[in-house]
Amino acid sequence: MTEYVGIDGCPAGWIAVFINEYGVTNVTVKEKLTGFDFNRSNPKDIILIDMPILIDMPIGLKKRPDGALRNAMKGNKNSVFSLPENLPPTEEEYDRIKDTITMSEQTKAIMHKIYEVKEFSAGNNPDVFHFWESHPEFCFELLNNSKKIFPKIFPKKTGAGQAERLLILKEYLGVAGIEKLLREASKQEKDAFFKFDDLLDAACLAVMAKIIGTKENLGKIKEGADDYPFIAYAKNLM
Repeated sequence: MTEYVGIDGCPAGWIAVFINEYGVTNVTVKEKLTGFDFNRSNPKDIILIDMPILIDMPIGLKKRPDGALRNAMKGNKNSVFSLPENLPPTEEEYDRIKDTITMSEQTKAIMHKIYEVKEFSAGNNPDVFHFWESHPEFCFELLNNSKKIFPKIFPKKTGAGQAERLLILKEYLGVAGIEKLLREASKQEKDAFFKFDDLLDAACLAVMAKIIGTKENLGKIKEGADDYPFIAYAKNLM
């Protein structure tokens, strides 16, 4: 059965929401990406992760889409941040020279995750294992605009923003899907710590993965692969 997965970073490591054609199937928290049981042999599976990746995207990224993504977004453009150019290929090399690299504190805090994603995705067959970077803020904006629910979405750390995001997800998952999402999330161990907005971001990416997973949409994405990864073309899908 085809799976659509959204992954977001969280204090415990990573949180993933799994859905299929019928709705939410599972919520899982793991310390490392290698802890997830992904099917790497089903070419219909789509996995989206909220993370800048240091390697070319499987669909043929030639340059980072950060500027284009900011231009495409109507809302929180500050949620898109750029990576320094010419970063070392390995985390060990990065650790040796990191004090000489100028970057934001936000970027520094996730560099170990960026290198983890790079290592995890190395050697994947892009025609079989669709493991792509994404941006939840932009995806929520796309989902909201498609259904024309809110004129503007509040920040995700606020109660109003989280309530809005739940209502957006309900349009795609239904009431039963939201109940299943929250129920599965409540089953996590106490040390599998994640924030509520981490769960919502992962769920949003899973929903977008399902939308992208149609043959028609996947074709549109690959047509634009020479310039940007799917996230800059997602606006053409909605």
